[in-house]
Amino acid sequence: MLWLGQMVSVVGDKVNQIAMGILVYKATGSMLQMGIMLAISTLPAALFGLLAGVFVDRWNRRITMIVSDLLRGVLVLAIPAVARVGILGVYAVAFLVSTISLFFEPSKFSLIPELVGEDELMAANSLDNATMSVSELFGLAFAGALVAALGYRVAFFLDAGTYVISAIFIMFVSYRETRERVGQVSVRLREDVMRGLRHINEVPLLRDLMGVYTIAAMGVAASVTVVYLLALDRFNAGAPGLAILDAAITVGLLLGSFSVGRTTSDASGRKFLLGLCAFGFFFGAVALAPGMLVAVPLLFVGGIANMWFQVPMATMIQQSSRGELRGRVFAAKATVSRIFTVVGFIGAGLLAERVGLSITIALIGGMVFLTGVVGFSRHALRTA
Repeated sequence: MLWLGQMVSVVGDKVNQIAMGILVYKATGSMLQMGIMLAISTLPAALFGLLAGVFVDRWNRRITMIVSDLLRGVLVLAIPAVARVGILGVYAVAFLVSTISLFFEPSKFSLIPELVGEDELMAANSLDNATMSVSELFGLAFAGALVAALGYRVAFFLDAGTYVISAIFIMFVSYRETRERVGQVSVRLREDVMRGLRHINEVPLLRDLMGVYTIAAMGVAASVTVVYLLALDRFNAGAPGLAILDAAITVGLLLGSFSVGRTTSDASGRKFLLGLCAFGFFFGAVALAPGMLVAVPLLFVGGIANMWFQVPMATMIQQSSRGELRGRVFAAKATVSRIFTVVGFIGAGLLAERVGLSITIALIGGMVFLTGVVGFSRHALRTA
């Protein structure tokens, strides 16, 4: 049920993503504004992520996901009306949708270990990412044509409907909760937040994993802004071009999900670090791409590498975190990484305007590659 719900929801999200990018670029015509739009959707995690993790661990995770889906559906439905007022209203709605998502994602990843055995975690996380990739492909198949033919408003209506469908599927998820309850749940939010942070600091693998990924996250986020700029500015390909570049990445994500899912959880740390290095190398090579025909295969390989660090990372967190603190650990990972993600989104747009898009791409790829190399010096991560 969880799998079906996500499969439907991601289709709508992909159409929504294409529509939002076109909306902002048409309204502002600014590369920097593209970065700001992406940063605004990420900012809530930096501000409220740790608190959201506390509530995820306190509340029933299935109900939390259902309520989050329904609320996001209502907000997305309002975007076309808000867009008539001004771009600031669109940014405000995007901020609220991302804030509510803070409760959904940690709940989902924390729920997976309650649904499958520990020896199936790598495969389950791989299936989750593969499902997202397949669903994104369905969304991309008609996203460009849909926005071009009917306008971006239809895309937002579609996305709102998929949130409702997702909530219905999740209602039928059945599982036995195995979280430990240690004493009475504290009513002090600060104490609960600090408890989760102390757990990360006390576990060497979690500490090293967080440290490496937060730096890499800045480069990965910047790459998202760059893909928009490649399609809409350098290649002047509009919505169809953006869909093609996004599809290349998505097919890579799908292949990467299946390939890493066929492995065991052994050597997860090395898979994570090698995935980072590969992503940095192939994305940096996009700086030399003269056109779409060269950029597409490079982004495809980058998508494969992306899953070889994303899936092992989720598996390592699930295996090394205590059950009653797992939501806080995932929320902390999202919070700290999103702080750097905001910098990446805005920084990529600013750099592209100041030094050019090619130099910006080369810098992003080099930073991610070097982060992976440095990560090999961390014993707990290298040997995980």
